[in-house]
Amino acid sequence: MYKTSNEKQWALASHLGTLIGYVVPFGNIIVPLVIYLSKKDESEVIADQARESLNFQITCTIFIIISVIMLLVLIGFVLLPVAILFQLIFVVLAAIVVDKNKLYRYPISIRLVQ
Repeated sequence: MYKTSNEKQWALASHLGTLIGYVVPFGNIIVPLVIYLSKKDESEVIADQARESLNFQITCTIFIIISVIMLLVLIGFVLLPVAILFQLIFVVLAAIVVDKNKLYRYPISIRLVQ
């Protein structure tokens, strides 16, 4: 699927780089956005995976913000850890699939970036 190892590395970076969001606020969105904007003309495969990662991270960020708001009515104490765990699991799954030279599609993602 990937023509060069460089494409595979950038595709992996667009997924695994989102983990920086656990340390840097909105880093999970910034990393795939920067990769998408800088590499979209260079490779359609990199652009596709960065776009996929970006859409998923935007979706997760929306879910996490809703979960934080829901802390006021206590259900957020259940929703927030579930949302964070959901995000982590699917990022790791994406990295595993990309490492096997396949394109990954997140199962639940709002397609905002086309």
